[in-house]
Amino acid sequence: MAVFNRLYRGAEKIFAGRRRRYLTAFTAELKKMKVMLDAGHYGRRNQSPVLPEYYESIAMWRLCELLAEELESYGIEVGKTRTEQGRDLAVTTRGRMAYGYDLFISLHSNASVKESVDRVDIYAPFDVSLEQKELPSLLINAISELMDVSKGSVKKRVNDSGNEYYGVMRGARYVGCPMYMIVEHSFHTNKKAALWLSSDENLKRLARIEAAVIASFYRIKRDFLKGDVDMDGDFDSVDVMLIKRAYFGTLALDEAQKKLADMNSDGKIDVFDYLLAKRSFFE
Repeated sequence: MAVFNRLYRGAEKIFAGRRRRYLTAFTAELKKMKVMLDAGHYGRRNQSPVLPEYYESIAMWRLCELLAEELESYGIEVGKTRTEQGRDLAVTTRGRMAYGYDLFISLHSNASVKESVDRVDIYAPFDVSLEQKELPSLLINAISELMDVSKGSVKKRVNDSGNEYYGVMRGARYVGCPMYMIVEHSFHTNKKAALWLSSDENLKRLARIEAAVIASFYRIKRDFLKGDVDMDGDFDSVDVMLIKRAYFGTLALDEAQKKLADMNSDGKIDVFDYLLAKRSFFE
């Protein structure tokens, strides 16, 4: 009890008022991590002027589904502000659904009068601390690199009352969510970005990298099946092919992938690993 009291008193110095707004691995270590996801718009909203088939509402709904799956694969509990794509819900109401959650993320693509604008921006709490800027900054770097667009910045915006400008952020703040943000996945007024976001495979990659950044930040590790070299949660023919390529030296694996490809755990990737992978797949 004495140890807990010391930890509690130390944490109290970080917590701000009744909202207790902090951003460390403290939450993830004490209980299961909880993330509330918000697909920014409903129905067919915010059509791209340069790619008519792109709608922000539809692309972000799909990304929300994919990101939820990826986060859940890390053992993270995920909630969604809406269960139906065509259902509207007031922005502050959506934000307040972050009550009891550790992180709230509203997913968007932005718009500009200039087609050339292509950066990734994230809106964070208006009184964001250096610690709170770390996760948004990591996400900006990862997303912009994956999408091959410019790196934006961590932004903040307040209304005339000095509160959060955006309703979802006001709602999340009101219920004491420790960290909340709006992620702008580049601009759908940029044709290259809109085309990229129109690809389901790209959205899957986006969800995978965002989940990985979030899990890493909160020090959450995912246990992968032996042989799951592409780390997609399944051991399949793609993994067998990757192990074969690694054995032939035509594919470079990182350290984590090497351990997964080493089917017999002898510290090297050779023909025996490939044969074991092939046999395991067909069994």
